[in-house]
Amino acid sequence: MSTSLKAYADATLSSVIHSPNVLQKLDASTGPVDFIIYLGSVLPGKKVEAQSNPGVDQIVLNVADSDSGSGQAASSVKLALSASGLSSATAGASLNLGATILSGVENAVPVYVRVEASNLSAGTYQDLSLETNNLVEANA
Repeated sequence: MSTSLKAYADATLSSVIHSPNVLQKLDASTGPVDFIIYLGSVLPGKKVEAQSNPGVDQIVLNVADSDSGSGQAASSVKLALSASGLSSATAGASLNLGATILSGVENAVPVYVRVEASNLSAGTYQDLSLETNNLVEANA
């Protein structure tokens, strides 16, 4: 089921992210690239929960790799709920976001993302994405 939960580039939930760009040098000298996305809904009075057991099961964010044989590996991405959490996060692991995300700017969940550099050929790779488990939306 679709929900109004989206990824945003800013804490005010004004700029939806459809496909984040992570620029790295070919020789991997860029090092890790960190950025923040904000998960939230701008629709008033809504809550988003896991479809499996709403309000109890975690909303889970995963790194999905649509073509594991090419491009950046899912294991090169770390997710955390804080900047300091990135250093101890397990590469490629999912991230629990809580049992409920309420709508509104004040309830947006910041997700810290680190992409480790790879020695890839020059090009644009679009095989990685961030996905949640199945969610439902209801009135809060």
